[in-house]
Amino acid sequence: MGADSASAFAPGRCTLVGEHVDYADGVVACMAVHLGVEVTVCRAPREADLGALPAATLQALRERGLDVPPLDVGITATLPAGAGLSSSAALCCATAVAVLRLLGERMPARDLCDLALHAERDIAGVPCGPLDQRAVVLSPYGGTLLLDCRDGSATTAPWLPGHVLAACHTGASHDVAGEGYRSRRQQADAALHLLGAASYRDVQPPQLDALLARDDVLGRRARHIVTETARALACADALRRGDAGAVGALMSASQASLRDDYEVSTPALDAVVAAAERVEGCRGARLVGAGFGGTAVALVEEGSAERCLDAMRAALPGGQGGGAWILRPSPGLRALACDLLA
Repeated sequence: MGADSASAFAPGRCTLVGEHVDYADGVVACMAVHLGVEVTVCRAPREADLGALPAATLQALRERGLDVPPLDVGITATLPAGAGLSSSAALCCATAVAVLRLLGERMPARDLCDLALHAERDIAGVPCGPLDQRAVVLSPYGGTLLLDCRDGSATTAPWLPGHVLAACHTGASHDVAGEGYRSRRQQADAALHLLGAASYRDVQPPQLDALLARDDVLGRRARHIVTETARALACADALRRGDAGAVGALMSASQASLRDDYEVSTPALDAVVAAAERVEGCRGARLVGAGFGGTAVALVEEGSAERCLDAMRAALPGGQGGGAWILRPSPGLRALACDLLA
């Protein structure tokens, strides 16, 4: 019959460079972070209302053929919800791993990524790409992950010694299921259709110029996607060289593109980013997640992290922020749950 209860912890995710490209065949430089979600599942006489994402995850496991009994699900988290740090993906992944432990089952790590994405996107109806689940599961010990969202490949790069990420929530929750995110996905598809390309990875500069002349909005959306993938690739190279200055400059360039071309930043995010960039020891800053609210992160020397957080919080009027944290790399679930995941 197996155990009566089991638990699992899943880390959150922070994108370094590569926002709004995972659904457009792009490349993302990211890492798992030490804040996360812990889920405990317990056998129950009947299944209560679990919430949309845990329920979707149990359905996905049952669709896979696992004999999942009625369960109660308990959730504790150090990772804030609605901050753009993949709390929903962490919740789905932790729920799935807790159930696997309860049942004494194993699963390939890539299958867990696919299952959690299916639960969130197809069952719960959140129009997310594959970035969050792969970062939560596949991130290495002490390093970062470079995800190619066209072919599904993943490579790693080391983290920058002596540096952390200072993160400040603006107080406005980002909503990946909201209209802003959905409209950007629709515009990305429409722009690719006008470009006449099968993939954004095949788009050349003259095609972008022609689209910009024809449709300014769709042209700018396409320009962000193409240039953001180039920045993510450059970010991975800089990480491998240990060049914190180059990584930070690419993060700031990503913010400018998200603000001006993709138009997903907000005045509060802009203010927090600008405040961070004025702090000595800050290498660069940007919004993280889908935008329209949520969190800004800054790459900063560890000794300057608290001063950077203070400056970021002070940029928000009237104490409107939703919290601030120092983020450090974490191994993903493939490493944390190696008893279950191949």
